[in-house]
Amino acid sequence: MQQPTTQQSPADQDHEPKVVLTGGSTVPLDVTPRRRRFALPEWVAVLFTSRLAALGCFILLVMILAAIFAPLITPYGPNDMVGDPSTAPSLQHWFGTNHNGEDVFSQVIYGARISLFVGGAAGVLATALGVAVGIIAGYVGGWVDDLLTLLMNIFLVIPYLPLLIVISSYLTVRSTLSMILILAFIGWAGGARVMRSQTLSLRNRDFIQAALVAGESSWRIVFAEVMPNMISMIAHNVIYGFIGAVGAEAGLEFLGLGNSDATSWGMTLFWAQNNNTLMTGEWWHFAFPGLAVALAGTAGIFINYGIDVISNPRLRVIKMPKDLERKLTMDRSAKAGAIR
Repeated sequence: MQQPTTQQSPADQDHEPKVVLTGGSTVPLDVTPRRRRFALPEWVAVLFTSRLAALGCFILLVMILAAIFAPLITPYGPNDMVGDPSTAPSLQHWFGTNHNGEDVFSQVIYGARISLFVGGAAGVLATALGVAVGIIAGYVGGWVDDLLTLLMNIFLVIPYLPLLIVISSYLTVRSTLSMILILAFIGWAGGARVMRSQTLSLRNRDFIQAALVAGESSWRIVFAEVMPNMISMIAHNVIYGFIGAVGAEAGLEFLGLGNSDATSWGMTLFWAQNNNTLMTGEWWHFAFPGLAVALAGTAGIFINYGIDVISNPRLRVIKMPKDLERKLTMDRSAKAGAIR
C-alpha cells in the first residue's frame, strides 16, 4: 500500500499544492479554508438537552421581555383608570379591572419589572455573600471557621419569615433597594453552609496541595482552583435565591410591608386582599398576579434541572444514530425471541 508524503517540487510552487505518493504519482491537495460554523458554548447546548430547562428559560425570557417592553404590550399604565370598576376579564381588559377601574393585565406586566428585578438582585447578592463567607470559613479554618459557622447556624435556626417581618416592620423607609438588602441579608446562610462543606472537601485535594507547594497565593488558589469547581453549586444558589426572593417579596408586600407606591405582583395582591376581592368574587384581581409569582418560581425550578444536567454528566441524554438504534433494537428483539 502506498504511503502518502506531503512534499512540493520547485516546479509546482506556482501551482496548487499536491500530495506526492511514494510511487511518484501526485494527487491535488485541497487547502481551501473552510468557514467555521457558529456553535453555542457547550454548557448552553447541554442546558437545552433538558426539555424542562428549555421550557423554564423560555418562560423566564418571555416574562423578562414582557417587563422590558411593557409600554408596547399594553396601552394602559398600571395606575390609569381605564374602565368600570371590578369588571371581569374581557377582550378589552384581558385580566379584568380592579375596584378603581385599573387594568389588572397592565399591573401584572409592569409589576414584573420590580418583582423580577428584586428576585434576581437579591438572589445574586445573597449568593455572593454566601460564597464569600463559605469559602473563607472552609479554606481558612481555625477560629475563623468556628466563628463564621456559628453565625451561619444562628441565621439558619431563626425562622425565615418572622425575621423578615420583624426587620421590615422596623424600617422607616421602604423601597426596592431596602427590600433587596433585607432578602439578601436573611437568605445567605444556607448557601454559605453548602459552600463551606464543598471548600472543606476541595481543600485537601491534590491539585490544591500542589498549588500550595508551588507557592501560589491564597487569592489565586481560591479564585483559580476552588471556585471553578463550584460553578454549578453557585448557579444552584442563584436560582434558589431568585425563587425564594420572588416569593418572599410578594409575601412581605401582601402583608403590607412593601412600598405602597410601587407596582409589583405583591402590591397587586395586597390591594386585592385589602379590598376583600375573595369575599366579593373578584377572583381575577388576585388570581393572575398570584399565577405570575408561581410561574416565575416554576421557571426557576425547571432551569435548575438543566443545571443538574450540566454538573452531572450521568444525567445527560446522548442521541444515538438511527441506524445504530435500529440495529440494537433488532438485536434485542432477536435475543428475546431466542430466549422464548
